[in-house]
Amino acid sequence: MKPILIASKINTLIHSLSSFGLSIIYTIGHIFISWICATIIFNVDFLLASADAIIEPMINGFWFFVLHKFAHNKLGPTFLAVIYTIGHFSIASLWSYTFLDVALNLAILDAIIEPLLNGFWFYALVHYWNSQDRDIHLFAKN
Repeated sequence: MKPILIASKINTLIHSLSSFGLSIIYTIGHIFISWICATIIFNVDFLLASADAIIEPMINGFWFFVLHKFAHNKLGPTFLAVIYTIGHFSIASLWSYTFLDVALNLAILDAIIEPLLNGFWFYALVHYWNSQDRDIHLFAKN
């Protein structure tokens, strides 16, 4: 399959999604980012990094859904990304320090790096989603 055709199919998929569908796409990317961060920062085994990479992004996926569902048409992508990233920092710090029992300095480091990466991921998805005319996609389906 040619790269342009793949990009077109991804474009169609993303823009056909509701807030719930978009939050699923976001959460999949978040899991991957979390796994990489936990593996590198915490220097933990595969299972602990995987648990961190699944549970904490699920919590943040819900946070993404709430923000997108109730604020995506009221606030711009940049402001949404900032609000999301602050919440993500709080969730990540509390999760790592309390439930994973990692050192506070590592929990803070992870809580800074991972949310920044996921804030960019959030911004990219919301910006891309907002940049498309939904009416075109509605006519294409009918």
